[in-house]
Amino acid sequence: MDKQTQVRRAEAFRALHHAPKLLVLPNIWDPLGARLLEHLGYPAVATASAAVAYSLGYDDGQRIRFDVMLEVIERIAASVSIPLSADIEGGYAESPRELGDNVRRVLQAGAVGINLEDSIAEGGPLREIDAQCARIRAARAAAVREGIPLVINARTDVFLSEPAGSEDDRVATAGARARAYVESGADCIYPILLDDVAALTSLRRATGAPINVLARAGTPPMRRLEAAGISRLSLGPGLIKSSLAAMEGVARELLDYGTYDRFTSQAMSSERIAQFVRRERMPRE
Repeated sequence: MDKQTQVRRAEAFRALHHAPKLLVLPNIWDPLGARLLEHLGYPAVATASAAVAYSLGYDDGQRIRFDVMLEVIERIAASVSIPLSADIEGGYAESPRELGDNVRRVLQAGAVGINLEDSIAEGGPLREIDAQCARIRAARAAAVREGIPLVINARTDVFLSEPAGSEDDRVATAGARARAYVESGADCIYPILLDDVAALTSLRRATGAPINVLARAGTPPMRRLEAAGISRLSLGPGLIKSSLAAMEGVARELLDYGTYDRFTSQAMSSERIAQFVRRERMPRE
């Protein structure tokens, strides 16, 4: 991908976070899913780190090698003509310098956005605010050096870690982290597992930044989120989990000598798949 094309994609992706319409991202893990979403009219695609890891036989939590993750990111970015945001978990790096180098490689792979977590490990303790801010600054500096207006979605895991204090305390902690992250160069704040609309809108007002919500059971309807000024909705690994549940259902029925109806009646035709698999049928830049 040439630099000019990537810059255009990054600018378009950033603009989607400031549009009145909610940016919905059913996170994918391969070029096939990315092309399907592009064919359906989605303006951008995003990976889910867990989905990429699961699809290659690894557990979530940076257990997949970064080089392997990069290869998937590059394949997806090259397969579509819309922006790609890559979930890079904690950045696969300990120091800000290492993180900056990894962000540079993600950009060179063709992504124009990243998710960056502030927990040391999934569900574990959070990094100190100053340490995470240094990592965000390093990511931003790497993007500036590459000449790409990278969209940094700063995830705070305050609501994912072990409870500490009341819900109000956790909201306040998330707010303090969000403000610091935005001041350090983050573009969007992702308070994962926070569903309360009042708290989400308060967070948006306090930071002036777009807010990303994770879709799950109990999450307010999309139209309500949009009306409240929420900018972005992610599915995380939800899409691969629902796909695996469907696959398991078919496999169990066949194991029990059941009918073929479960997969033949709902299967997508080869002709339909070809509409988004064949590159020559995809929109060109």
